[in-house]
Amino acid sequence: MNVLRTRLIHGNGRYPIRNRASGYKRNFHFGAQELLTCVTDGLQAVHHMSNVPWWALIPLTTFTLRGIGTLPLAILQRKLLQKQSGLRSVVSATNPVLKYNLAKKVQTAKSKMEALSNSESTAVVPLQAPLTNMKYEELLLLTSKETRRRQKALFKQHKVSLWKNFILPACQIPLWVTMSLTFRNLSGWTSWNSLSNKPLDPTLCEEGLLWFNDLTISDPYHIIPLVLGTISLCNVEWTFKTLEISRLTQKKSLRPTLADSMSNISRMSIVFMMAIAFNAPVALSLFWLSSQLFSLIQNIFLDIVFPINYSPVKRAGYSKSTAHKDAKSIINASE
Repeated sequence: MNVLRTRLIHGNGRYPIRNRASGYKRNFHFGAQELLTCVTDGLQAVHHMSNVPWWALIPLTTFTLRGIGTLPLAILQRKLLQKQSGLRSVVSATNPVLKYNLAKKVQTAKSKMEALSNSESTAVVPLQAPLTNMKYEELLLLTSKETRRRQKALFKQHKVSLWKNFILPACQIPLWVTMSLTFRNLSGWTSWNSLSNKPLDPTLCEEGLLWFNDLTISDPYHIIPLVLGTISLCNVEWTFKTLEISRLTQKKSLRPTLADSMSNISRMSIVFMMAIAFNAPVALSLFWLSSQLFSLIQNIFLDIVFPINYSPVKRAGYSKSTAHKDAKSIINASE
């Protein structure tokens, strides 16, 4: 009886039970290191069962994860952007109307104040009509705030709120970081000295291709980092060129916009990524190269199949003169 009571209080040794007096409890912890260990072990198991060399398994794994995990989200996000683009044109059409109505109220207030100034003291005139002191910049600011408020309400009504645009990056960035750390651990890249690094999987030293037979060291000819930078730059330029030709209005000044700043930051990030790839093991650089190649193919596919909006400008260039060769001018036909 005493033994049974002891087991009920303290457990049987293998499965301890929490005791309020001692404060002992079972602790289940699953952190980032455990996640990386699971992904690394799973990737090694896939390599062992499939017998696919690492130089082919790394791109196949990248394309599979991106195709299953991020491509459906990218398609949903593109459809979301299409709806937002259509609704944004409706909201932007109300901007001149709002500006006109507000300017009309300002003029009406000024007319009333001019009529009151003949009979009342001029010291109390500004206090009676604040609209009379409104400047043009303040009018534009109030109009922009009202336009954004209406756009937010319209997007919420059609279930295309702007916060949904961050779903794809919120899933894609952790996946990219996790796989980058996984290939770094597999290749044993713990320091900048490649001779002192020891890979977790020795087969990475033998299952390369062409000039990069050893995937645990950096590219001796720096070909992969250069190709990585080229594909990344093409991806960035394609993306921001798409945003540029989607605008039906041209920039009226040389002042940089938010899109220009983001494009410059993206170009600078490519430089840093290439600098790291020059010293990183080929396994990690090959993953980055495969990921950028998939992103470029994905963006081209989405722009062709699911364009954000109509644009009269073609990406490959277009002729400024679209008139037929036999067309005649009718402006000066009477002369």
